[in-house]
Amino acid sequence: MSVNDKRRQFDIELKKRFEELVTWAVTNRPDHSPPLSRADFDPARKAIEALAYDGLDLGERNAAIPEPSENGPQYVNVNPTPWP
Repeated sequence: MSVNDKRRQFDIELKKRFEELVTWAVTNRPDHSPPLSRADFDPARKAIEALAYDGLDLGERNAAIPEPSENGPQYVNVNPTPWP
């Protein structure tokens, strides 16, 4: 099995398990005021999708950012800018 096939399989499995967790959390939350909805998990879903598969593994993505000792940033903001 090639690396791309393994990544694709990992992507599918990670998303499947996350959606199962979301379904479980929505149906089994003991405090129903306010109730959870699937939309409450959208930020986490976006983060999971970014981790799952975007052509680079975490090591390759992190290697592209220089360390602070190499004049790289001390903080990398990964949150999108809010819409004005």
